[in-house]
Amino acid sequence: MRVVIDARPALDPQRTGVGQYAAQVIHHLPRADPDSEYVAWYLHARGLFRPRRFFEDPGAPNLIDRASRFPARVFQPMSFRLQVPRLEWLTGGFDALLATNFLPPPTGRGGVVLVVHDLAFRVMPETAPHMDERWSRRFARWLHDSARVIVPSRATKEDLVGFEGVDEAKVVVVHHGVDAEAFAAVPVETLRAARLRHRIDGPYVLSVGGIEPRKNLVTLVRAFAELRQRDVVLVIAGGPVRWIPQEAGRLRAEVDALAPDVRRRVVLTGYVSDEDRVALTVGATAVAYPSRYEGFGFPVLEAMAAGVPVLTSNVSSLPEVAGDAAVLVDPADISAIADGLHRLLSDAGLREHLREAGRARAVTFTWHETARRTAAVLREAAAR
Repeated sequence: MRVVIDARPALDPQRTGVGQYAAQVIHHLPRADPDSEYVAWYLHARGLFRPRRFFEDPGAPNLIDRASRFPARVFQPMSFRLQVPRLEWLTGGFDALLATNFLPPPTGRGGVVLVVHDLAFRVMPETAPHMDERWSRRFARWLHDSARVIVPSRATKEDLVGFEGVDEAKVVVVHHGVDAEAFAAVPVETLRAARLRHRIDGPYVLSVGGIEPRKNLVTLVRAFAELRQRDVVLVIAGGPVRWIPQEAGRLRAEVDALAPDVRRRVVLTGYVSDEDRVALTVGATAVAYPSRYEGFGFPVLEAMAAGVPVLTSNVSSLPEVAGDAAVLVDPADISAIADGLHRLLSDAGLREHLREAGRARAVTFTWHETARRTAAVLREAAAR
């Protein structure tokens, strides 16, 4: 079986969850399915003058790096409007295609597997202005034409079937994984360096993710202002997202309006590197992720892998990921979030219980299992 993976999200200079997912499946799929050939396809116009391979892997001889020398600013509108160039022209054909970010590149071949990460554009359309009517029509067509659809949670499957009327048998739940080893042993020097870089002094509650309305960060800031603990810092690690950049200004205005003694205990780091994301997670007293809607929720799983207690929402996929290893709250209730944070910060016994429960739960989410199950779906799609 020859499989092309749309690797473009993995090369996003400010990767969010979709980019993390793409990078991990590119790394793990060839190892989980050594009898197949995998092609990581992406755009790299600069390679005309400075050749570089992004996905060559000595541990995976069945992984091929394939770049197309088109500028993204040319390829994206041309491919979306005209449906050319077709992927099979650029990669030499395939038996299956893993479309890692909702829609595939133009193709006339079968065997397409869509990865639908969430239905935020249906549940909260105001948070996804980039997914317009034309995009929605194309998405509906590919839902019909694809061989299979992968979703990261049962909650997302229910949303997809409910909103889009997709045949339930066509949709396969494949949970994401976590690199537990990366969060298990971070040197003290690395933790200290991350604190210094971001000017974090004292114990802190961490929130990780792009700054967009569904992450509920304004509500989190208001809940933090109600906390009785006055020696704790709130660290919001993430930058603006391209599709709704004005939310970062709204968050900054909310922080600036806080009372001075609270405002100086809120740190907005901007986008952080993978190394800093790991270090900040491991060093946190707690992670707060009261999102209004998620298809999966990487920060919850990463915090549990790090043995850091988690507060998250009782809606969408988040209870499915967290299980009984987190404090669950109504994301619309400021007082509930504040009370949950107070419990985490004041109850050492609760924190220890959640550390143990979180680690035990996180080890059941592995990227190898994600890759193994994805490979099985790709084989089904190729057979069709």
